[in-house]
Amino acid sequence: MTMEAKLKKQLQYLDGVEVDWNVMLTGHTSLRVGGPVSCLLRPLNLAGLQTAVQVLNKNHHPYFILGRGTNLLVRDGGSRAAAISLESGFSQIENLDSAGRVKVGAGMRLNRLLRFCLKEALSGLEFIAGIPGSVGGALRMNAGTHAGEMADVCEAVLLLLSDGGLSRLSGSQLRFSYRSLELPPNSVVLAAEFSLTPSSRKHIRNKIRALLNTRKEKQPWRLPSAGSVFKNPPGDFAGRLIEAAGLKGIRVGDAQISTKHANFIVNRGQARASDILALIQLAQEKVAQEFGVQLELEIEVVGNNHNT
Repeated sequence: MTMEAKLKKQLQYLDGVEVDWNVMLTGHTSLRVGGPVSCLLRPLNLAGLQTAVQVLNKNHHPYFILGRGTNLLVRDGGSRAAAISLESGFSQIENLDSAGRVKVGAGMRLNRLLRFCLKEALSGLEFIAGIPGSVGGALRMNAGTHAGEMADVCEAVLLLLSDGGLSRLSGSQLRFSYRSLELPPNSVVLAAEFSLTPSSRKHIRNKIRALLNTRKEKQPWRLPSAGSVFKNPPGDFAGRLIEAAGLKGIRVGDAQISTKHANFIVNRGQARASDILALIQLAQEKVAQEFGVQLELEIEVVGNNHNT
């Protein structure tokens, strides 16, 4: 029995886990590109997730958390890794007290979380308005805007560690930085605790509308993208540098550096991951050549062109 067949046999009938095999991720990422993964696992509860991760680790099989696929570029050749989606079993939300503390599952979509906050009249997360993705992904990258970031409101993170144990990080243990949260290797974010502020629905709604209007004015909304491609370098903006390098609007195939915001790459129809990667490389080389600045990726790139 091959290693792949052995792994498939072990994963196929796990309690509390739904499994699909050889899944194309084109429909699971916001860029609408990318090849297949070996399998897509959807654990329905903590026990199912723990067992699935244990099986993958035992078989030395790589895996990654898919989230909503909004900050992800999957190469055309796909990946032999397993993708794990937490949306089915980890999207719960609960009030921890009457002072604004809430606990949110990592699989919850950010737009659903924001609707909950509006309903409960809790302020502090308005900055996620218009940010696609899940709570877990937003935490890992310390998602945010000029109006705030996850580090401002997150007081604790619950993790599944690589050995199957559980951990809760809080206070000084949470090492947030610009577009990053330092976590133990191969750990999985299960949930987060947020400290929010009771407010009025009108105040929250007005802040959300203002932020959404700004996003719609400055960012491409009508075409598939992965949001900001590069982190902003200290004291500057990646989009400004890319535009100043003369790359705004340039295309490779159906991939294009947005004419609206140069730190976005959009899919104008049938773009391939290789087209997007070519634009990424071009932007990095041109900005480094003209301004001496090394642009660092904000999105995550998975797989390679040989399906390994």
